[in-house]
Amino acid sequence: MLEKLVEGFFVTTSDNLIFEVKGVVHPNDRVVAYVRYIPNFVSSESIPRYQKIYDLDEREKYLKDNFPEYLWFSEAHGRVIQTVPFGKVKQIHNPVEHMVQIRQESSALSISTSRLVDLLLEYTRIDERNIGVTGSQLISVAKETSDIDLIVFGEHTCHEFYRRLTESYDEIPGLERYNGELLNTHVNFRWRELVRYRDILYGIEGKKILQGVFESHEFFIRLVKRHKDINESYEQKISENLKIREVKCLIIDDQDSIFTPCTYQVEAPEFPELKRIISYRGRFTEHVSNGQFVKAKGRLESVVDTNTGERYQQLVLGENSTDYMIPQ
Repeated sequence: MLEKLVEGFFVTTSDNLIFEVKGVVHPNDRVVAYVRYIPNFVSSESIPRYQKIYDLDEREKYLKDNFPEYLWFSEAHGRVIQTVPFGKVKQIHNPVEHMVQIRQESSALSISTSRLVDLLLEYTRIDERNIGVTGSQLISVAKETSDIDLIVFGEHTCHEFYRRLTESYDEIPGLERYNGELLNTHVNFRWRELVRYRDILYGIEGKKILQGVFESHEFFIRLVKRHKDINESYEQKISENLKIREVKCLIIDDQDSIFTPCTYQVEAPEFPELKRIISYRGRFTEHVSNGQFVKAKGRLESVVDTNTGERYQQLVLGENSTDYMIPQ
């Protein structure tokens, strides 16, 4: 089961740390995952309460200071990343299986989550075995004010889900796009470091359909490929970190822009080797479309596919709060 973990799953470790799995492709003996919740023991309690860590730099510092064994030098990435060795996994949190439990709970949040899932199933007609709940509800630390984080699995299923959701979003009872003051709050939270692009980001965020509000709860839906959808081993592609760069490019293929991780195929006259923009952060999904010229800032990498010999560059977005991708 460990080798099949993908984005949306969480794992609790033997050190009582809770990590969120990132991406789909992982090493043979560990899973790429970022620490999300850390234990906070109260008095003599043997069962920890948890506090959330959001900022990526803060997560890395916490591990460096307390649990450096979760920081691992990845030959494929050419740098240190956060991972959980298989031997450290105490519990796997499965989004689809946990959705069954959510349906049996009586809290207002659980009831709203079940209603939202039922409506999405009705209007998109996907199999309920391909949709689950992730985030704070998955690990049972959610509050009544928590967001609803859903996840849909499988490349074909996700494309069908997105197409039908696009057609029916405004017809689904109780589903609302971000607008007004709520949109303002959402943009300020998600893009607080990018004040100069706020007006553009309002327009982008207001059009996205994998997010919104349902019965007073904000929601976000991740679309994730399964292992069988990606014919790639972990060390097949070797990356070399170049530097933080700002690039201007044309979006030529956005079919994987709905997924987490999301990918945009690009052409960049000033960077002829640059072939794609990629992000492991949900904030960059649905962000721009085919035919748009964009300005983007992130970490530039040189990539070699060891199976085919192909060499290209990619821009990785989302590792810094100041990363962006803005239509021109």
